Amino acid sequence: MSGTENKRLSNPMIGLIALVILVIGFYLAFAKSIPFTSDGYELRAVFSDAQSIRANSPVRVAGVDVGKVKSIEHLTDEDGEGLDAAVVTMNLKEDALPIKEDATMRLRPRLFLEGNLFVDLEPGSPAGEELDSGSMIPLEQTSISVQFDQVLTSLQQPVRASLGTFLSEFGTALCGSGPPDADCAPDSGGEGLRESFRTSPAAYRSTAEVNEAFLGTEPGDLAGFVRNLGTTVEALDRNREQLKDLVTNFRIVTGSFAAEDEALEQAIAELDPLLAVGRPALAKLNGALPALRAFSRELLPGVRSANKALDDANPFIRQLRALVSKRELRGLVKDLRVSIPSLARLADETRPFLEETRALSSCFSSTIIPWANTTVPADSDDPDAPVYKNTGYGLAGLGGESRSGDANGQYFRVIGGGGLNTVSFDTDSGTTAGVVPFDNLGVQPARQSAAKTPFRPDVPCENQDPPDLNTGGAPAVPTTRSTNPAPTGAESAAVTTLSNEYAEIYTDMMEVEALEGSGENEAAAILREETAERLRIYTKDLLPDYKDAIADLTGGGG
Repeated sequence: MSGTENKRLSNPMIGLIALVILVIGFYLAFAKSIPFTSDGYELRAVFSDAQSIRANSPVRVAGVDVGKVKSIEHLTDEDGEGLDAAVVTMNLKEDALPIKEDATMRLRPRLFLEGNLFVDLEPGSPAGEELDSGSMIPLEQTSISVQFDQVLTSLQQPVRASLGTFLSEFGTALCGSGPPDADCAPDSGGEGLRESFRTSPAAYRSTAEVNEAFLGTEPGDLAGFVRNLGTTVEALDRNREQLKDLVTNFRIVTGSFAAEDEALEQAIAELDPLLAVGRPALAKLNGALPALRAFSRELLPGVRSANKALDDANPFIRQLRALVSKRELRGLVKDLRVSIPSLARLADETRPFLEETRALSSCFSSTIIPWANTTVPADSDDPDAPVYKNTGYGLAGLGGESRSGDANGQYFRVIGGGGLNTVSFDTDSGTTAGVVPFDNLGVQPARQSAAKTPFRPDVPCENQDPPDLNTGGAPAVPTTRSTNPAPTGAESAAVTTLSNEYAEIYTDMMEVEALEGSGENEAAAILREETAERLRIYTKDLLPDYKDAIADLTGGGG
């Protein structure tokens, strides 16, 4: 016998294998699942009513089967009492993934021949977070279909009675403004309907204004409002007990408004001017928000580093607390005990000095400063100038005269001289006469004519009367007469021309000094050479003519 024949399976073994294969085939045919394997992606959802959904009902996405219902479980609370809700567990294929946290489900009826319901699944937005297997879709994201029997049972006797009442009242409203108990004419309803159409444009205009206001002021305002309104409604539906309280409180609030209808009417009338004022303010606030936001961003690093700064300040605070502790303060008091008597003596000795300082300050504030602000009566370019300004003017003039000069002496000097005008005036010793080059314009008041303020050394300066600058008036101007006749026009013109020529030469000489003082030595040397040449020519050729012109002008001859 060969080795191959010895390795053949026995008939009982072959029958056993065939039986196992047959059992597995029957199991797969009826169970439609592979045992000991995972059911794939599982998703659970809470519905307010399971309706007639059954196990193995399809789950569809956009009309395509992506899974089946695994089980339906009635939902109970912690006490075991049943709730008006059911949990539907579904197994989904890989084609349905991913499922996002904002996914929604709806129970929809299948075709008549299909029977039963199916779960219509919307996987959610791409921006949502993906759900893991076994996650739960809350009740707020599920809905059920309306059954035909629910439509039929909605028109029960109370509803039909209310509908009849509405139609009757609507017909009465279309009859017009006749008596309430009068019967409507056959065509009065149509006439009332036509009248409502004729008066509708005004209402439509207001409605259009409201709709335009609903659009907002920026693109996307209405979409944002609808999106936020949906979020708000979902939150309200999620907290039903709080929603009941909100409705109750809203009824109380509206009742309070109704009780104050007159005040509410006045407030609404003032709302338009308030909005007219508030819109610019809100616009400015909106314009300021970017700057505030930028300031907040710049402030964040400082706020973040505040903790570290406080931590770094803690050692200093601890040292400061130790510095003001009782032990340290006792040592400080001990060290100061020696110097405090000296400080007290210094304070006593400083009192006379402070008194003198106070008297000096009072003298300036009460006497000197008011006197410096008084005006000096004078016939000048600035007759109302106060004393301190006129004092400055005089000092400036004296400073200019004392500093202006050259090697020949100062430019301004007091010298004796004469003139063509004779002046005479009376004095205590008799009549005094003299000659002056110009006519007298006035006479300086005598020193004795000014009213002197009495000097009181025994009275503090702050209590002294301010000086009186009023001279009491000047004496009459002495008479002046000319000893020579008035010069002719030609003689005067010759003297003026020659004088102006010499004045120009003198001005150039001063310009040379100014250039040398500013460091412009090259320009000063050129101008000095030109001026020296003009002065040489003037001294040689024009100075004799100038002397003759002066002699002719004064009557002295050639």
